[in-house]
Amino acid sequence: MNMNGITWALLGTLFTFSVTSLGALNVFWVKREVSSSIQSVFLGFAGGVMIAASVWSLLLPGIDRADENGQISWLVISCGFLLGVIVLLIADAFMHRHYMRSLADGKLASLKQSTLMLILAITIHNIPEGMAVGLAFSLAMSNTADPALFSGALALALGIGIQNYPEGTAVALPLLKDGMNKKKAFLIGSMSAVVEPVFGVLAAIISTLVTPLMPLLLAFAAGTMIYVVVQELLPEARMCEGDKIATLGFIAGFLIMMILDVSLG
Repeated sequence: MNMNGITWALLGTLFTFSVTSLGALNVFWVKREVSSSIQSVFLGFAGGVMIAASVWSLLLPGIDRADENGQISWLVISCGFLLGVIVLLIADAFMHRHYMRSLADGKLASLKQSTLMLILAITIHNIPEGMAVGLAFSLAMSNTADPALFSGALALALGIGIQNYPEGTAVALPLLKDGMNKKKAFLIGSMSAVVEPVFGVLAAIISTLVTPLMPLLLAFAAGTMIYVVVQELLPEARMCEGDKIATLGFIAGFLIMMILDVSLG
């Protein structure tokens, strides 16, 4: 087992988790509402970062690794990608059903549906982000002769960390608006990203134990990330303030992540 890869996966995902907590800290000194234009930019930016990271840090390295393994790269990557999409389709259906049941039982009366669905969406999409970072570092540590892989993993962790900051705020502030106290809103905002180190380390362990699965796992993470962007982030961004602001945020996030990946990797 490659312990260096697992250690770096833990460190990388703890960094992204910590940045989410920093974002949630804003609940202690900002007003209860964030303007729709700011929300739109943040969501669009996050979408751009995730799309760029899916291509340069996950799909392209996955194709290269599949070729090195003598696998049919297009088939392995396509299957992994579709598997990621299918898993999130099932997760979305399950979470929606669970929400409606809890709402009917009166367990969520204090929270608006939009607030809960935002928390669920961000928490769910933090899972593939953690997997992506964990897999990137696991791949880098298994190929130490290629320093570009490690630079790419650092760029991915930095890019996801950048977009995690507003996510922490985006979770905590609506809770405050719905009447929750600041400490609890901060805790929930922070914990929305605790899945990142958990799934990041799990993905690194699995990829280390079963090396041929690395390309499939990288594509799986890319599929889940792109699904989240198309299904959750971009529609929400466009609803906040209009198409142009969300689009500009998306372009900025995409360019920054692409520059980080290409220049460092």
